[in-house]
Amino acid sequence: MGFILKNTSGLVNTRFTDAARQKLSQGKFNISYFQIGDSEVLYNTLPSTYSQVSTMILEPGFNAQNSSGTPESNKQNVKYPFYVDGTGGNTYGIPYMDSVVSPIYNTAAIRGFFSGDTSILPTSWSALTGNEHLITSNYVIDMSDLTGGTSIRITNLSCNPVQYSQPSIGDVITIYYDKLGGTNCGCINLPTPTPTASQYSTPTPTPSVTPDPNAPCASPTPTPTPSSTYCPNPTPTPLKTDCVMSMSSCYPMLTYRIVNICGNLITLDRPTPDYSNITFAGCYGRVLIYPKQMVGFYDSSTPLAHYSDDVINFESVCGVDEFNVKIWNMNIPWSENLAGLDSAVYKDYTQFGSVNYLGTKEYLGYMSNSGQTFYLNNTFSAETTNTYYYNSFDEVVKVEPEEQKAIAIIHYTNQTIDLFYGEKFALEPYDPSAPYDTTGQARNFKLHIPWLMWHKNPECCYGETFWVDPPDFDEYDLFQPHYMQSKKNVDMNSPGLRYYNLWDTNPTLSGYQSRIGKVFPDDRMIVIDDEELIAAMSYKSNRNWTLPATKLFLSTPNTCNTIGDSVGVLTGSNETMFVTYRFTNTSAFTNSLHCNYYSKITGPNNVCNPSDSENVGVRFGGDLGCLKTYNDTFKSGFFAEKIEIICQKVVTGSRPNSDDWRIIDMTDQISGSTVDGYITQNALTGTTFVITKDLYDAAANPTYDLGDYLELTPEGNTSVQLNFGDEYYFYGSLETDIEATIYEMRYKINLSKTEFQATTNPTWTSTAKPYITEIGLYDDEKNLMIVSKMQSPVLRQGIQQFLVKFDF
Repeated sequence: MGFILKNTSGLVNTRFTDAARQKLSQGKFNISYFQIGDSEVLYNTLPSTYSQVSTMILEPGFNAQNSSGTPESNKQNVKYPFYVDGTGGNTYGIPYMDSVVSPIYNTAAIRGFFSGDTSILPTSWSALTGNEHLITSNYVIDMSDLTGGTSIRITNLSCNPVQYSQPSIGDVITIYYDKLGGTNCGCINLPTPTPTASQYSTPTPTPSVTPDPNAPCASPTPTPTPSSTYCPNPTPTPLKTDCVMSMSSCYPMLTYRIVNICGNLITLDRPTPDYSNITFAGCYGRVLIYPKQMVGFYDSSTPLAHYSDDVINFESVCGVDEFNVKIWNMNIPWSENLAGLDSAVYKDYTQFGSVNYLGTKEYLGYMSNSGQTFYLNNTFSAETTNTYYYNSFDEVVKVEPEEQKAIAIIHYTNQTIDLFYGEKFALEPYDPSAPYDTTGQARNFKLHIPWLMWHKNPECCYGETFWVDPPDFDEYDLFQPHYMQSKKNVDMNSPGLRYYNLWDTNPTLSGYQSRIGKVFPDDRMIVIDDEELIAAMSYKSNRNWTLPATKLFLSTPNTCNTIGDSVGVLTGSNETMFVTYRFTNTSAFTNSLHCNYYSKITGPNNVCNPSDSENVGVRFGGDLGCLKTYNDTFKSGFFAEKIEIICQKVVTGSRPNSDDWRIIDMTDQISGSTVDGYITQNALTGTTFVITKDLYDAAANPTYDLGDYLELTPEGNTSVQLNFGDEYYFYGSLETDIEATIYEMRYKINLSKTEFQATTNPTWTSTAKPYITEIGLYDDEKNLMIVSKMQSPVLRQGIQQFLVKFDF
């Protein structure tokens, strides 16, 4: 114990005693009495000219009372208390409880893989390519060399001269197929960041100029020459550097796993696109290589790396963490197989990555229908789901928990010991009266996915930012708290598990915004439940674009199509058809996952006319702005040569079987509307596709096999091949304000003019002015719970009030 330093310490210094912490652990903590004292004042030795304010006061002790037993016990109460009345009798007063709740707000540093000035919309994004975000950004590939195989030949441009690490088997590799890799290769130092809670916060760079995506391909500078040191893996200590790469989301950006390396030849877990018909020279794609796992690069295996060597000495209470984790985690648990996945041939969802997060999927209300209801508002207070999307005709499609195939859980899980995100996300309403002081408001929460071609965005090329409280949409009341309530434990339901919906800012023709997930502020977690966005975020899906949901309707046989059977494919309301579709290429580009929205329709209610049956009509209403035609100038977007309908008829109320889907090629129905053999949005929106009984029956053998389009992981495979659910980081960035709540224990010590005038201090006489040096707060058994010491003795005079505060 030392002495209280004058001028730099608080006027009142307070500590919980050891006895108080013991009582707190036993649930017996209470405050019932107080004493004031002058135990460290000497009245009768020094001359009257001496100022008692100069007296040194001991710090309050952690063990001012210790009741753990011999030899640790100690009792250091107020040695010389004041009498309440007169010069004898009781020395205990009654304190007045006046607790206060105080929320505090701050802004967390933006964390993730991308940076840009998000105050400017659309934001000009750059990928962070420094040593703290990836293994190496030094390589490019010649896109004209890609013929749809699994091997790529990388060329070292030394984009970042202080990156020495080499790619290794098992690493994750993202290829930007934007043809700009040769000119967009270099290290740009970011400006000095504004200080935040961490010394290594992610800075925001000056917005970089994105090259014109329609410009001809340019040769890289310098001309790439193969590096001679690919196989060795030297590992010098990397230098800290922050570099950025300007980017555009207009092009495919696909992520793979490295399964083999020999020289500068890298083998990937699945084929690349076929760009062999590119006629321009110098079309290069940038290659960014990320670590195979979180631990060992972004995070440590134990918390020890976050401590300084002498932190457990009760001195280093500030700036403890030696580094922060600069990215967010992401896990995508699947609870059913994808359409076309035969579990007898390929690893099924029970062997996907992230299967150990399925319990969270159930807890958050995305598995069973019977576990919860969703309180949405006063009108809809007991909905079974609050997950929905809009098809391309602006019709709302609800997804019940039992229908939810997968969710993407974005969380911040690591060994760091600092609470970089406080106790929760700060989501306060927007205050138009204070536009320049928005800290703590929900409008500051932004989930950025700069590489995404989002089907609801007509511009297609700027990525997407999702909001809890999107600006300029106040009249729609999108920012509202919702609650998930338990059907099994009603004590949870006042009000329930709080969440907010996550929205885009691209209104449909009817003015609706698309919700894509939920934000759970108290868990500091985001859940993406839009199944098409989940598909784009899944590396194995082989696409960074999303697809719209179709509209289904019942069609009387031979009405839209006069050729075919007069019996419809659905014979009654006991039959339901699930429908999705895929875009397929056979001569160029690449193949990817089918649309992950499953539309469904139930057969006719033909009680009166049992012989009536219906076909199923399929319509596209748009939302395909990123669907382009392929030509030598290599425009943006994605391409397709075929449209194939994937469908399955089931007993109403049941789910489809993954290996019983049927695939029907409908391309011939729009062949007159294609451009150079490629499908266009106009061709799709101008055609009504009809699933007839004849077409459905003819597709019975063989059924749809997803393995014909994607490199699925075979059953029994033990290699490093990438599978669904293997994602471990969120490839985006997150901005949010954060909040902590201070619960302040406040006890008012009120001293009236006539009370506490005399002290038990033996050196005091009635002719001397008494001084106060300490206050003790006691429980109902008069155990010392809290001790407060004054920085300097305080003269006892008139009516006084002391406020003893302790924060939690």
